[in-house]
Amino acid sequence: MDTDSTPTSPPTSGNPRWATGCGIAMLVLTALAVLGAVALGKFEKSLTGYGHLEDLSGSVAEPLRPGATAHYDDGLTITVSPPHREPDNTYSFTITYDNGTDKELRPGGKSPDTSFDTSGSAPIVVRAGKTLDPDIPGYGLTLLDRDGSASVLMPLLGEDQKRTVPVRVKPDKEGSFVTVEVTPMSAGYRETAYWQFNLS
Repeated sequence: MDTDSTPTSPPTSGNPRWATGCGIAMLVLTALAVLGAVALGKFEKSLTGYGHLEDLSGSVAEPLRPGATAHYDDGLTITVSPPHREPDNTYSFTITYDNGTDKELRPGGKSPDTSFDTSGSAPIVVRAGKTLDPDIPGYGLTLLDRDGSASVLMPLLGEDQKRTVPVRVKPDKEGSFVTVEVTPMSAGYRETAYWQFNLS
């Protein structure tokens, strides 16, 4: 009598389960790595206070040209237009704020009396000379219609809103260099963005 029994099918291997488990583990690890990178990026930005320019362009050593845009790492952008000569030998240009941040901003600070100047640390300083020249108060340039410019600059700038501020200046002589310094006021720190051009 034959008592040996032969299995009717071969035993199943554990390999498919092992491969599935490894695939799921790899997906979980990849997701954790991506989440960690995003969290690290947010943490680094929180250390900078979100007020830094995205690159050296726009710094005092590398001023922007008219028409160029300064980009802040929280989404705020500022553009200074090329100057336009008026019939009365004055020059006009605009400063445009585009608030891509998640907060309201007050670009002109707290008072219209201190929002524009030709020297010092106002939110907008328009002065004669190049960016690295010494700051000589009131020398070589007259800022016109300061009150009109301040009235446009002062109101709160909401999220995803744009504002264009008109500026008019009168240089002491043709061809003089002009520096525009813009320091957007906010609850945290902000770097100053610089533009440099000549009036000719």
